[in-house]
Amino acid sequence: MAHSGWPALVFAAEHDAAVISRALRRGRLQRLARGIYSGDIHTPAETLTRRYLWEVVGHFFPQAVVAGPSAMQPDPTACATLYVVHPRRRPLQLPGVTVTPVPGVGPQPEDSPLPARLWLASPGRCLLDFFSQPEAERDLARLHAWWQAGGFEREALLAGLAGQAQALNRTGALAQALAFLDQTAQLAMPQAVSSGLPALSVRARLLMESLIIEGSATQSELMTRLGMSKSTVSSGVQELQRHAFLTVVEGAGRGAQLYQLSQQTGWVLGADIGNSQAMLIARSLDGRQLALRQFVHAASVQLVKAAADAIAALRQELTAFGPLLAITVALSKPVRPDIQLSGREGPSQAGLSPEAILARLALPAGMHIIVENNVNCAVAAEVRLGIAKGLKDVVFLQIGERIGSGIYSGGMLIHGARGGAGEIADIPFPWSEQESPGELMLERHLAKQGFLDRLNARRAPSLPMVRSMDALLERATGGEPMAMQAIAQYGEQIGFLACGLVAVLDPAMIVMGGSVGANWLIVAAVRKTLAAFSPHTTVAATQFGPQATVEGAVQLALEAAQVKLLGRAVRRR
Repeated sequence: MAHSGWPALVFAAEHDAAVISRALRRGRLQRLARGIYSGDIHTPAETLTRRYLWEVVGHFFPQAVVAGPSAMQPDPTACATLYVVHPRRRPLQLPGVTVTPVPGVGPQPEDSPLPARLWLASPGRCLLDFFSQPEAERDLARLHAWWQAGGFEREALLAGLAGQAQALNRTGALAQALAFLDQTAQLAMPQAVSSGLPALSVRARLLMESLIIEGSATQSELMTRLGMSKSTVSSGVQELQRHAFLTVVEGAGRGAQLYQLSQQTGWVLGADIGNSQAMLIARSLDGRQLALRQFVHAASVQLVKAAADAIAALRQELTAFGPLLAITVALSKPVRPDIQLSGREGPSQAGLSPEAILARLALPAGMHIIVENNVNCAVAAEVRLGIAKGLKDVVFLQIGERIGSGIYSGGMLIHGARGGAGEIADIPFPWSEQESPGELMLERHLAKQGFLDRLNARRAPSLPMVRSMDALLERATGGEPMAMQAIAQYGEQIGFLACGLVAVLDPAMIVMGGSVGANWLIVAAVRKTLAAFSPHTTVAATQFGPQATVEGAVQLALEAAQVKLLGRAVRRR
Protein backbone atom coordinates (compact mmCIF):
# COMPACT_ATOMS: atom_id res chain seq x y z
CA MET A 1 0.00 0.00 0.00
CA ALA A 2 1.39 3.42 -0.93
CA HIS A 3 1.71 6.00 1.87
CA SER A 4 2.99 9.10 0.02
CA GLY A 5 0.56 9.80 -2.77
CA TRP A 6 2.72 7.86 -5.23
CA PRO A 7 1.76 4.42 -6.56
CA ALA A 8 3.30 1.32 -5.03
CA LEU A 9 5.32 0.81 -8.22
CA VAL A 10 6.87 3.69 -10.17
CA PHE A 11 8.98 3.37 -13.31
CA ALA A 12 11.32 6.29 -13.94
CA ALA A 13 10.80 6.10 -17.69
CA GLU A 14 7.17 7.07 -17.20
CA HIS A 15 7.85 10.23 -15.15
CA ASP A 16 9.96 13.36 -15.33
CA ALA A 17 13.40 12.80 -13.79
CA ALA A 18 13.25 16.04 -11.78
CA VAL A 19 9.93 15.03 -10.24
CA ILE A 20 11.33 11.64 -9.24
CA SER A 21 14.44 13.27 -7.77
CA ARG A 22 12.38 15.74 -5.75
CA ALA A 23 10.13 12.99 -4.38
CA LEU A 24 13.18 10.98 -3.31
CA ARG A 25 14.65 13.96 -1.44
CA ARG A 26 11.37 14.58 0.33
CA GLY A 27 11.07 10.94 1.38
CA ARG A 28 7.95 10.29 -0.68
CA LEU A 29 9.58 7.58 -2.79
CA GLN A 30 12.05 4.81 -2.07
CA ARG A 31 14.40 3.41 -4.67
CA LEU A 32 14.03 -0.29 -5.40
CA ALA A 33 16.53 -0.56 -8.24
CA ARG A 34 17.77 1.43 -11.17
CA GLY A 35 14.75 3.11 -12.72
CA ILE A 36 12.30 1.52 -10.26
CA TYR A 37 10.76 3.26 -7.25
CA SER A 38 7.88 2.81 -4.83
CA GLY A 39 5.55 5.14 -3.01
CA ASP A 40 5.26 2.53 -0.25
CA ILE A 41 8.11 4.01 1.79
CA HIS A 42 7.66 1.84 4.89
CA THR A 43 7.82 -1.67 3.37
CA PRO A 44 11.30 -3.19 2.83
CA ALA A 45 12.53 -3.02 -0.75
CA GLU A 46 12.94 -6.80 -1.07
CA THR A 47 9.37 -7.40 0.10
CA LEU A 48 8.08 -4.95 -2.50
CA THR A 49 10.22 -6.55 -5.17
CA ARG A 50 8.74 -9.99 -4.47
CA ARG A 51 5.23 -8.57 -4.32
CA TYR A 52 5.44 -6.79 -7.68
CA LEU A 53 8.00 -9.01 -9.37
CA TRP A 54 5.85 -9.92 -12.37
CA GLU A 55 5.01 -6.27 -13.05
CA VAL A 56 8.71 -5.32 -12.89
CA VAL A 57 9.82 -8.21 -15.10
CA GLY A 58 6.99 -7.56 -17.54
CA HIS A 59 8.06 -3.92 -17.84
CA PHE A 60 11.70 -4.66 -18.63
CA PHE A 61 11.25 -8.06 -20.34
CA PRO A 62 7.90 -7.94 -22.20
CA GLN A 63 6.65 -11.32 -23.47
CA ALA A 64 9.44 -13.13 -21.59
CA VAL A 65 9.10 -16.82 -20.72
CA VAL A 66 10.02 -17.85 -17.18
CA ALA A 67 12.13 -20.93 -17.88
CA GLY A 68 14.99 -23.13 -16.73
CA PRO A 69 15.33 -23.85 -12.98
CA SER A 70 12.93 -21.00 -12.16
CA ALA A 71 10.05 -22.67 -14.01
CA MET A 72 10.60 -25.87 -12.01
CA GLN A 73 10.16 -24.16 -8.63
CA PRO A 74 6.84 -24.27 -6.74
CA ASP A 75 6.98 -20.45 -6.50
CA PRO A 76 9.25 -18.81 -9.09
CA THR A 77 8.93 -15.43 -7.33
CA ALA A 78 10.87 -16.87 -4.38
CA CYS A 79 13.97 -17.63 -6.50
CA ALA A 80 17.21 -15.73 -5.89
CA THR A 81 17.80 -15.86 -9.66
CA LEU A 82 14.87 -15.71 -12.06
CA TYR A 83 15.72 -17.04 -15.52
CA VAL A 84 13.67 -15.69 -18.42
CA VAL A 85 13.86 -16.32 -22.16
CA HIS A 86 14.21 -12.86 -23.71
CA PRO A 87 16.44 -11.14 -26.29
CA ARG A 88 17.65 -8.56 -23.77
CA ARG A 89 21.21 -9.40 -22.73
CA ARG A 90 21.82 -7.49 -19.50
CA PRO A 91 20.53 -8.95 -16.20
CA LEU A 92 18.32 -6.83 -13.96
CA GLN A 93 19.56 -6.52 -10.39
CA LEU A 94 16.71 -6.18 -7.88
CA PRO A 95 16.67 -6.39 -4.07
CA GLY A 96 16.85 -10.10 -3.27
CA VAL A 97 16.55 -11.33 -6.86
CA THR A 98 18.43 -11.11 -10.13
CA VAL A 99 16.46 -11.45 -13.36
CA THR A 100 18.75 -13.19 -15.84
CA PRO A 101 17.79 -13.33 -19.53
CA VAL A 102 18.77 -16.44 -21.48
CA PRO A 103 18.59 -17.06 -25.24
CA GLY A 104 15.77 -19.13 -26.63
CA VAL A 105 12.49 -19.21 -28.47
CA GLY A 106 9.71 -16.94 -27.24
CA PRO A 107 6.23 -17.92 -26.03
CA GLN A 108 4.73 -21.11 -27.45
CA PRO A 109 1.11 -22.34 -27.42
CA GLU A 110 1.94 -24.86 -24.67
CA ASP A 111 3.34 -22.20 -22.29
CA SER A 112 1.07 -20.86 -19.54
CA PRO A 113 0.23 -17.15 -19.24
CA LEU A 114 1.43 -15.20 -16.21
CA PRO A 115 0.48 -11.65 -15.19
CA ALA A 116 2.05 -8.63 -16.91
CA ARG A 117 2.52 -10.15 -20.40
CA LEU A 118 4.75 -12.97 -19.14
CA TRP A 119 4.68 -16.73 -19.68
CA LEU A 120 5.62 -19.82 -17.69
CA ALA A 121 7.48 -22.55 -19.55
CA SER A 122 5.38 -25.63 -20.27
CA PRO A 123 6.36 -29.00 -18.75
CA GLY A 124 7.64 -30.12 -22.17
CA ARG A 125 9.83 -27.03 -22.52
CA CYS A 126 11.15 -27.57 -18.97
CA LEU A 127 12.14 -31.15 -19.77
CA LEU A 128 13.83 -30.21 -23.03
CA ASP A 129 15.66 -27.28 -21.41
CA PHE A 130 16.84 -29.54 -18.58
CA PHE A 131 18.32 -32.18 -20.87
CA SER A 132 19.89 -29.50 -23.07
CA GLN A 133 22.20 -28.59 -20.20
CA PRO A 134 25.65 -30.18 -19.85
CA GLU A 135 25.30 -33.34 -17.77
CA ALA A 136 27.45 -31.95 -14.94
CA GLU A 137 25.06 -29.01 -14.50
CA ARG A 138 21.86 -31.06 -14.24
CA ASP A 139 20.21 -31.04 -10.82
CA LEU A 140 18.48 -34.43 -10.84
CA ALA A 141 17.01 -33.94 -7.38
CA ARG A 142 15.27 -30.78 -8.57
CA LEU A 143 14.00 -32.53 -11.70
CA HIS A 144 12.47 -35.41 -9.74
CA ALA A 145 10.95 -33.12 -7.09
CA TRP A 146 9.40 -30.99 -9.84
CA TRP A 147 8.04 -34.04 -11.65
CA GLN A 148 6.51 -35.53 -8.51
CA ALA A 149 4.91 -32.27 -7.41
CA GLY A 150 3.56 -31.35 -10.83
CA GLY A 151 1.16 -34.25 -11.43
CA PHE A 152 1.78 -33.99 -15.16
CA GLU A 153 -0.05 -36.14 -17.71
CA ARG A 154 2.72 -38.30 -19.13
CA GLU A 155 0.80 -39.40 -22.22
CA ALA A 156 -0.06 -35.83 -23.21
CA LEU A 157 3.59 -34.84 -22.80
CA LEU A 158 4.74 -37.76 -24.94
CA ALA A 159 2.29 -36.88 -27.69
CA GLY A 160 3.53 -33.31 -28.11
CA LEU A 161 7.18 -33.48 -27.11
CA ALA A 162 8.66 -34.09 -30.56
CA GLY A 163 6.84 -31.09 -31.99
CA GLN A 164 7.95 -28.90 -29.10
CA ALA A 165 11.56 -30.00 -29.54
CA GLN A 166 11.41 -28.95 -33.18
CA ALA A 167 9.82 -25.58 -32.39
CA LEU A 168 12.27 -24.82 -29.57
CA ASN A 169 15.39 -26.01 -31.42
CA ARG A 170 15.89 -28.66 -28.73
CA THR A 171 15.90 -31.81 -30.86
CA GLY A 172 19.24 -32.83 -29.36
CA ALA A 173 17.57 -33.22 -25.95
CA LEU A 174 14.55 -35.16 -27.21
CA ALA A 175 15.95 -38.68 -26.76
CA GLN A 176 16.91 -38.13 -23.11
CA ALA A 177 13.62 -36.40 -22.33
CA LEU A 178 11.71 -39.35 -23.80
CA ALA A 179 13.88 -41.78 -21.81
CA PHE A 180 13.01 -39.90 -18.63
CA LEU A 181 9.29 -40.15 -19.40
CA ASP A 182 9.72 -43.88 -20.02
CA GLN A 183 11.36 -44.23 -16.58
CA THR A 184 8.38 -42.62 -14.90
CA ALA A 185 6.12 -45.32 -16.33
CA GLN A 186 7.88 -48.22 -14.58
CA LEU A 187 5.59 -50.39 -12.50
CA ALA A 188 6.96 -49.82 -9.06
CA MET A 189 7.61 -46.11 -8.83
CA PRO A 190 4.63 -45.45 -9.09
CA GLN A 191 2.42 -47.20 -11.60
CA ALA A 192 0.01 -44.81 -13.27
CA VAL A 193 -2.07 -47.04 -15.45
CA SER A 194 -5.55 -46.69 -16.80
CA SER A 195 -8.04 -47.25 -14.02
CA GLY A 196 -11.03 -47.76 -16.26
CA LEU A 197 -12.75 -44.76 -14.67
CA PRO A 198 -15.08 -42.71 -16.86
CA ALA A 199 -14.23 -39.20 -18.00
CA LEU A 200 -16.75 -37.02 -16.16
CA SER A 201 -18.04 -33.66 -17.33
CA VAL A 202 -17.16 -30.55 -15.33
CA ARG A 203 -20.66 -30.33 -13.84
CA ALA A 204 -20.57 -33.98 -12.75
CA ARG A 205 -17.15 -33.49 -11.15
CA LEU A 206 -18.35 -30.43 -9.24
CA LEU A 207 -21.42 -32.28 -7.98
CA MET A 208 -19.31 -35.23 -6.88
CA GLU A 209 -16.82 -32.93 -5.13
CA SER A 210 -19.66 -31.25 -3.26
CA LEU A 211 -21.04 -34.59 -2.07
CA ILE A 212 -17.58 -35.64 -0.87
CA ILE A 213 -16.78 -32.34 0.87
CA GLU A 214 -20.16 -31.45 2.39
CA GLY A 215 -22.09 -34.71 2.35
CA SER A 216 -25.51 -35.62 0.99
CA ALA A 217 -27.82 -32.90 -0.32
CA THR A 218 -31.12 -32.25 -2.03
CA GLN A 219 -31.28 -30.85 -5.54
CA SER A 220 -31.99 -27.34 -4.24
CA GLU A 221 -29.09 -27.56 -1.79
CA LEU A 222 -26.75 -28.56 -4.61
CA MET A 223 -28.02 -25.63 -6.67
CA THR A 224 -27.25 -23.28 -3.76
CA ARG A 225 -23.85 -24.79 -2.98
CA LEU A 226 -22.60 -24.64 -6.55
CA GLY A 227 -24.59 -21.75 -8.01
CA MET A 228 -25.95 -24.05 -10.74
CA SER A 229 -29.31 -23.97 -12.44
CA LYS A 230 -31.84 -26.74 -11.87
CA SER A 231 -31.28 -28.15 -15.36
CA THR A 232 -27.48 -28.21 -14.91
CA VAL A 233 -27.76 -30.06 -11.58
CA SER A 234 -30.27 -32.51 -13.08
CA SER A 235 -27.97 -33.21 -16.02
CA GLY A 236 -24.98 -33.79 -13.72
CA VAL A 237 -27.01 -36.04 -11.43
CA GLN A 238 -28.14 -38.16 -14.38
CA GLU A 239 -24.54 -38.51 -15.55
CA LEU A 240 -23.37 -39.66 -12.11
CA GLN A 241 -26.28 -42.09 -11.85
CA ARG A 242 -25.37 -43.62 -15.24
CA HIS A 243 -21.95 -44.46 -13.84
CA ALA A 244 -23.41 -45.72 -10.52
CA PHE A 245 -21.58 -42.98 -8.62
CA LEU A 246 -24.70 -41.52 -7.01
CA THR A 247 -27.74 -42.87 -5.19
CA VAL A 248 -31.01 -41.29 -4.07
CA VAL A 249 -32.50 -41.68 -0.57
CA GLU A 250 -35.66 -40.23 0.90
CA GLY A 251 -35.09 -36.99 2.83
CA ALA A 252 -36.84 -35.73 5.94
CA GLY A 253 -39.20 -33.35 4.14
CA ARG A 254 -42.23 -34.22 2.08
CA GLY A 255 -41.10 -35.51 -1.29
CA ALA A 256 -37.50 -34.48 -0.60
CA GLN A 257 -34.82 -36.62 -2.19
CA LEU A 258 -31.26 -36.68 -0.92
CA TYR A 259 -28.40 -37.37 -3.28
CA GLN A 260 -25.31 -39.08 -1.89
CA LEU A 261 -22.27 -40.95 -3.15
CA SER A 262 -23.01 -44.49 -4.14
CA GLN A 263 -21.48 -47.23 -2.03
CA GLN A 264 -20.13 -48.71 -5.27
CA THR A 265 -18.07 -45.64 -6.26
CA GLY A 266 -14.83 -47.38 -5.31
CA TRP A 267 -12.31 -47.55 -2.50
CA VAL A 268 -8.61 -47.15 -1.79
CA LEU A 269 -6.08 -48.98 0.35
CA GLY A 270 -3.05 -48.01 2.41
CA ALA A 271 -0.61 -50.81 3.27
CA ASP A 272 2.16 -50.30 5.83
CA ILE A 273 4.52 -53.25 5.42
CA GLY A 274 7.27 -52.94 8.00
CA ASN A 275 10.03 -55.23 9.18
CA SER A 276 7.97 -57.35 11.56
CA GLN A 277 4.38 -56.11 11.34
CA ALA A 278 1.94 -54.80 8.76
CA MET A 279 -1.21 -52.71 8.85
CA LEU A 280 -3.87 -52.11 6.17
CA ILE A 281 -6.61 -49.47 6.05
CA ALA A 282 -9.33 -49.32 3.41
CA ARG A 283 -11.34 -46.14 2.85
CA SER A 284 -14.17 -45.10 0.56
CA LEU A 285 -13.73 -42.26 -1.90
CA ASP A 286 -15.12 -39.78 0.64
CA GLY A 287 -12.64 -40.94 3.29
CA ARG A 288 -14.82 -43.25 5.40
CA GLN A 289 -12.91 -46.18 6.91
CA LEU A 290 -14.11 -49.52 5.57
CA ALA A 291 -11.61 -51.94 7.11
CA LEU A 292 -8.53 -52.15 9.33
CA ARG A 293 -6.17 -55.14 9.43
CA GLN A 294 -3.01 -55.65 11.48
CA PHE A 295 -0.72 -58.66 11.82
CA VAL A 296 2.78 -59.58 12.96
CA HIS A 297 5.40 -61.94 11.48
CA ALA A 298 9.05 -62.37 12.37
CA ALA A 299 10.31 -62.91 8.81
CA SER A 300 9.80 -60.22 6.16
CA VAL A 301 8.99 -62.77 3.42
CA GLN A 302 6.21 -64.25 5.57
CA LEU A 303 4.98 -60.75 6.40
CA VAL A 304 4.74 -59.81 2.73
CA LYS A 305 2.85 -63.04 2.00
CA ALA A 306 0.45 -62.31 4.85
CA ALA A 307 -0.08 -58.80 3.47
CA ALA A 308 -0.74 -60.20 -0.01
CA ASP A 309 -3.30 -62.64 1.41
CA ALA A 310 -4.97 -59.86 3.40
CA ILE A 311 -5.20 -57.59 0.34
CA ALA A 312 -6.76 -60.40 -1.70
CA ALA A 313 -9.24 -61.09 1.11
CA LEU A 314 -10.19 -57.41 1.38
CA ARG A 315 -10.85 -57.23 -2.36
CA GLN A 316 -13.33 -60.06 -1.95
CA GLU A 317 -14.82 -58.66 1.25
CA LEU A 318 -15.31 -55.13 -0.14
CA THR A 319 -16.74 -55.99 -3.56
CA ALA A 320 -19.96 -54.18 -2.60
CA PHE A 321 -17.97 -50.93 -2.45
CA GLY A 322 -16.88 -51.10 -6.07
CA PRO A 323 -13.37 -51.44 -7.51
CA LEU A 324 -10.11 -50.91 -5.68
CA LEU A 325 -9.01 -47.64 -7.32
CA ALA A 326 -5.57 -47.03 -5.79
CA ILE A 327 -3.15 -48.44 -3.25
CA THR A 328 -0.13 -47.01 -1.50
CA VAL A 329 2.45 -49.53 -0.30
CA ALA A 330 4.61 -48.05 2.47
CA LEU A 331 7.98 -49.74 2.94
CA SER A 332 10.77 -49.24 5.48
CA LYS A 333 13.21 -48.61 2.62
CA PRO A 334 14.50 -45.71 0.53
CA VAL A 335 12.04 -45.20 -2.30
CA ARG A 336 12.04 -42.94 -5.32
CA PRO A 337 8.53 -42.81 -6.77
CA ASP A 338 9.83 -41.96 -10.25
CA ILE A 339 12.90 -44.17 -10.83
CA GLN A 340 13.68 -47.81 -10.25
CA LEU A 341 16.36 -48.39 -7.64
CA SER A 342 18.76 -51.27 -8.06
CA GLY A 343 21.36 -52.72 -5.76
CA ARG A 344 21.99 -51.77 -2.15
CA GLU A 345 21.74 -48.00 -1.86
CA GLY A 346 22.84 -47.88 1.79
CA PRO A 347 23.13 -49.98 4.95
CA SER A 348 19.50 -49.32 5.86
CA GLN A 349 18.22 -50.91 2.62
CA ALA A 350 18.80 -54.55 3.46
CA GLY A 351 16.29 -57.28 2.66
CA LEU A 352 13.78 -57.50 -0.17
CA SER A 353 13.83 -54.70 -2.75
CA PRO A 354 10.67 -52.65 -3.39
CA GLU A 355 10.28 -54.43 -6.74
CA ALA A 356 10.48 -57.86 -5.09
CA ILE A 357 7.88 -56.88 -2.50
CA LEU A 358 5.51 -55.60 -5.18
CA ALA A 359 5.91 -58.80 -7.17
CA ARG A 360 4.98 -60.87 -4.10
CA LEU A 361 1.92 -58.71 -3.40
CA ALA A 362 0.53 -59.68 -6.84
CA LEU A 363 -1.54 -56.51 -7.16
CA PRO A 364 -4.10 -56.47 -9.99
CA ALA A 365 -3.39 -54.77 -13.29
CA GLY A 366 -5.20 -51.55 -14.11
CA MET A 367 -4.87 -50.04 -10.64
CA HIS A 368 -2.94 -46.95 -9.54
CA ILE A 369 -0.03 -48.13 -7.38
CA ILE A 370 2.13 -45.83 -5.27
CA VAL A 371 5.24 -47.06 -3.49
CA GLU A 372 6.51 -44.79 -0.72
CA ASN A 373 8.85 -44.84 2.26
CA ASN A 374 7.08 -45.53 5.55
CA VAL A 375 8.25 -42.41 7.41
CA ASN A 376 7.47 -40.27 4.36
CA CYS A 377 3.90 -41.54 4.63
CA ALA A 378 3.87 -40.65 8.32
CA VAL A 379 4.94 -37.05 7.71
CA ALA A 380 2.37 -36.81 4.91
CA ALA A 381 -0.36 -37.86 7.36
CA GLU A 382 0.67 -35.25 9.91
CA VAL A 383 0.95 -32.43 7.36
CA ARG A 384 -2.34 -33.20 5.63
CA LEU A 385 -4.54 -34.22 8.55
CA GLY A 386 -2.57 -34.25 11.79
CA ILE A 387 -0.66 -32.15 14.27
CA ALA A 388 1.36 -30.35 11.55
CA LYS A 389 -1.61 -29.56 9.30
CA GLY A 390 -0.94 -26.50 7.18
CA LEU A 391 2.81 -26.31 7.84
CA LYS A 392 5.24 -26.38 4.92
CA ASP A 393 8.44 -27.44 6.73
CA VAL A 394 8.09 -30.49 8.96
CA VAL A 395 10.29 -33.43 9.98
CA PHE A 396 8.83 -36.68 11.29
CA LEU A 397 11.42 -38.34 13.57
CA GLN A 398 10.69 -42.01 14.17
CA ILE A 399 12.36 -43.83 17.06
CA GLY A 400 11.54 -47.44 17.87
CA GLU A 401 12.96 -50.76 16.74
CA ARG A 402 14.74 -48.67 14.09
CA ILE A 403 15.19 -44.96 13.42
CA GLY A 404 14.23 -42.84 10.43
CA SER A 405 12.88 -39.49 9.38
CA GLY A 406 10.47 -38.11 6.81
CA ILE A 407 11.06 -34.63 5.43
CA TYR A 408 8.46 -32.15 4.24
CA SER A 409 10.22 -28.99 3.02
CA GLY A 410 8.79 -26.00 1.20
CA GLY A 411 5.45 -27.77 0.95
CA MET A 412 6.94 -30.83 -0.78
CA LEU A 413 7.82 -34.35 0.28
CA ILE A 414 11.58 -34.72 -0.14
CA HIS A 415 13.05 -37.97 -1.55
CA GLY A 416 16.55 -36.93 -2.64
CA ALA A 417 18.39 -37.98 -5.78
CA ARG A 418 18.29 -41.70 -4.90
CA GLY A 419 15.39 -41.89 -2.47
CA GLY A 420 17.60 -41.82 0.62
CA ALA A 421 16.55 -38.46 2.07
CA GLY A 422 15.74 -39.01 5.74
CA GLU A 423 17.68 -42.28 6.07
CA ILE A 424 19.34 -41.06 9.26
CA ALA A 425 20.33 -44.62 10.21
CA ASP A 426 23.08 -44.31 7.59
CA ILE A 427 24.70 -41.29 9.28
CA PRO A 428 28.27 -42.22 10.37
CA PHE A 429 28.53 -42.61 14.16
CA PRO A 430 30.41 -42.13 16.46
CA TRP A 431 32.99 -39.43 15.68
CA SER A 432 35.95 -39.21 18.01
CA GLU A 433 39.70 -39.75 18.09
CA GLN A 434 39.21 -43.05 19.88
CA GLU A 435 36.30 -44.47 17.84
CA SER A 436 35.55 -45.00 14.16
CA PRO A 437 32.05 -45.00 12.62
CA GLY A 438 30.47 -48.38 11.95
CA GLU A 439 27.57 -49.44 9.77
CA LEU A 440 24.21 -48.51 11.33
CA MET A 441 25.94 -47.52 14.58
CA LEU A 442 23.69 -44.49 15.07
CA GLU A 443 20.63 -46.71 14.78
CA ARG A 444 22.11 -49.19 17.24
CA HIS A 445 22.80 -46.31 19.60
CA LEU A 446 19.35 -44.68 19.46
CA ALA A 447 16.96 -47.55 18.65
CA LYS A 448 15.36 -48.92 21.78
CA GLN A 449 17.17 -52.26 21.96
CA GLY A 450 20.58 -50.60 21.81
CA PHE A 451 19.60 -48.23 24.59
CA LEU A 452 18.32 -51.09 26.76
CA ASP A 453 21.53 -53.05 26.19
CA ARG A 454 23.65 -50.08 27.33
CA LEU A 455 21.38 -49.45 30.30
CA ASN A 456 21.60 -53.05 31.48
CA ALA A 457 25.37 -53.13 30.95
CA ARG A 458 25.76 -50.14 33.31
CA ARG A 459 23.33 -51.27 36.00
CA ALA A 460 24.48 -52.19 39.47
CA PRO A 461 24.66 -55.96 40.06
CA SER A 462 22.00 -55.67 42.73
CA LEU A 463 19.44 -54.20 40.32
CA PRO A 464 17.25 -56.35 38.04
CA MET A 465 17.61 -56.20 34.26
CA VAL A 466 15.27 -53.94 32.33
CA ARG A 467 13.41 -56.35 30.08
CA SER A 468 11.45 -53.93 27.88
CA MET A 469 11.17 -50.28 26.98
CA ASP A 470 7.47 -50.31 27.83
CA ALA A 471 8.28 -51.43 31.37
CA LEU A 472 10.94 -48.74 31.77
CA LEU A 473 8.61 -46.02 30.48
CA GLU A 474 5.87 -47.21 32.84
CA ARG A 475 8.28 -47.02 35.80
CA ALA A 476 9.40 -43.54 34.74
CA THR A 477 5.79 -42.42 34.44
CA GLY A 478 5.24 -43.71 37.96
CA GLY A 479 8.05 -41.49 39.24
CA GLU A 480 10.81 -44.06 39.86
CA PRO A 481 14.04 -41.96 40.01
CA MET A 482 16.33 -44.42 38.19
CA ALA A 483 13.84 -44.89 35.35
CA MET A 484 13.18 -41.15 35.09
CA GLN A 485 16.91 -40.41 34.87
CA ALA A 486 17.45 -43.09 32.24
CA ILE A 487 14.58 -41.85 30.07
CA ALA A 488 15.74 -38.24 30.43
CA GLN A 489 19.23 -39.22 29.24
CA TYR A 490 17.81 -41.26 26.37
CA GLY A 491 15.54 -38.41 25.33
CA GLU A 492 18.48 -36.02 25.44
CA GLN A 493 20.42 -38.25 23.03
CA ILE A 494 17.45 -38.30 20.66
CA GLY A 495 17.25 -34.53 21.10
CA PHE A 496 20.83 -34.17 19.86
CA LEU A 497 19.80 -35.94 16.65
CA ALA A 498 16.81 -33.60 16.39
CA CYS A 499 19.22 -30.65 16.72
CA GLY A 500 21.18 -31.98 13.76
CA LEU A 501 18.03 -32.22 11.67
CA VAL A 502 17.06 -28.67 12.62
CA ALA A 503 20.52 -27.38 11.69
CA VAL A 504 20.22 -28.86 8.20
CA LEU A 505 16.49 -28.51 7.46
CA ASP A 506 15.18 -25.70 9.74
CA PRO A 507 11.67 -27.18 10.13
CA ALA A 508 8.82 -25.37 11.84
CA MET A 509 7.96 -28.59 13.68
CA ILE A 510 9.49 -31.95 14.53
CA VAL A 511 6.82 -34.62 14.96
CA MET A 512 7.95 -37.49 17.17
CA GLY A 513 6.72 -40.97 16.30
CA GLY A 514 7.52 -44.64 16.65
CA SER A 515 6.98 -46.99 19.57
CA VAL A 516 9.45 -44.94 21.66
CA GLY A 517 9.54 -41.52 20.05
CA ALA A 518 5.84 -40.78 20.53
CA ASN A 519 5.95 -41.31 24.32
CA TRP A 520 5.28 -38.06 26.15
CA LEU A 521 8.38 -38.42 28.36
CA ILE A 522 10.63 -38.77 25.30
CA VAL A 523 8.85 -35.89 23.57
CA ALA A 524 9.36 -33.69 26.64
CA ALA A 525 13.08 -34.57 26.83
CA VAL A 526 13.60 -33.88 23.12
CA ARG A 527 11.70 -30.60 23.44
CA LYS A 528 13.92 -29.53 26.35
CA THR A 529 17.14 -30.43 24.51
CA LEU A 530 16.08 -28.73 21.30
CA ALA A 531 14.85 -25.58 23.04
CA ALA A 532 18.42 -24.62 23.93
CA PHE A 533 19.43 -24.91 20.28
CA SER A 534 16.34 -23.77 18.37
CA PRO A 535 13.59 -22.27 20.55
CA HIS A 536 11.47 -21.55 17.47
CA THR A 537 11.11 -25.22 16.44
CA THR A 538 8.03 -26.93 17.88
CA VAL A 539 8.30 -30.54 19.07
CA ALA A 540 5.08 -32.56 19.21
CA ALA A 541 3.97 -36.19 19.36
CA THR A 542 2.31 -37.74 16.34
CA GLN A 543 -1.45 -37.36 16.32
CA PHE A 544 -1.92 -40.82 14.80
CA GLY A 545 0.32 -42.91 17.06
CA PRO A 546 1.32 -46.28 15.55
CA GLN A 547 -1.09 -45.70 12.64
CA ALA A 548 0.76 -42.63 11.30
CA THR A 549 2.35 -44.48 8.38
CA VAL A 550 -0.76 -46.33 7.24
CA GLU A 551 -2.90 -43.19 7.63
CA GLY A 552 -0.48 -41.33 5.38
CA ALA A 553 -0.42 -44.21 2.91
CA VAL A 554 -4.19 -44.42 2.56
CA GLN A 555 -4.41 -40.62 2.27
CA LEU A 556 -1.93 -40.64 -0.63
CA ALA A 557 -3.96 -43.39 -2.31
CA LEU A 558 -7.19 -41.47 -1.73
CA GLU A 559 -5.73 -38.31 -3.26
CA ALA A 560 -4.45 -40.27 -6.27
CA ALA A 561 -7.87 -41.81 -6.90
CA GLN A 562 -9.65 -38.48 -6.53
CA VAL A 563 -7.22 -36.79 -8.91
CA LYS A 564 -7.79 -39.58 -11.42
CA LEU A 565 -11.56 -39.20 -11.22
CA LEU A 566 -12.10 -35.51 -10.39
CA GLY A 567 -8.91 -33.84 -11.55
CA ARG A 568 -7.98 -32.78 -8.00
CA ALA A 569 -7.96 -34.06 -4.43
CA VAL A 570 -10.69 -32.92 -2.03
CA ARG A 571 -11.36 -33.56 1.64
CA ARG A 572 -14.55 -34.03 3.67
CA ARG A 573 -15.28 -31.20 6.09
